[in-house]
Amino acid sequence: MGAHTGDILRHMVAIAPDGSHRAFEALPHLAAELRKRFPAVLVHQVAVSDSRGEADFQYVENDPAYSGLRRRVYDHPDPRVLTIRVPVATLDELIPTGERIAFMKIDIEGGEYHALKGAVSTIRRWQPVIVFEAGSKSTGQYGVSPADLYALVSETLGYELSTMGRWLGRTPAMTLQEFCHNWDNGPDFYFIATPPSTISPSA
Repeated sequence: MGAHTGDILRHMVAIAPDGSHRAFEALPHLAAELRKRFPAVLVHQVAVSDSRGEADFQYVENDPAYSGLRRRVYDHPDPRVLTIRVPVATLDELIPTGERIAFMKIDIEGGEYHALKGAVSTIRRWQPVIVFEAGSKSTGQYGVSPADLYALVSETLGYELSTMGRWLGRTPAMTLQEFCHNWDNGPDFYFIATPPSTISPSA
């Protein structure tokens, strides 16, 4: 989700060329480019959240990677923000119940919590590994606290929350206190959520 220009999608397709892949990108021109660049990938021109319909979308014209359903704290001066209308949907409604999901990547500039809420049934059904972005500058601008996100991942989904470095090093999952501290202070803003049975590649 938040496929943008497909830099991460390219690696996913290369690693699993025989798998099926879906990409979600709200900006129409980027979704159109993704369809041309990845003809075998099913591209959804939609913003992913916990409800369906239409919504205002904050398109950062001079840096589209910062675009999202709400404004976030931008890391560069003078962002040129345009408001456009985009379709909104949940993953639970877009992904067929019989389609197995092994991996999810979510980088939608603050909307990650709501995207996960809209995918609870799919995640519980298939227990994919999930990589997502979060922090006070992005997710925190959506009225979400670190405790909210931690509870969704660890309690609602029953997942363990870590950073990639910790997970690869077989370091125990993050505690709520660690996650809350990092939320405001960093240095991490990308996280990996895994079912408890998932074994690190270094094991």
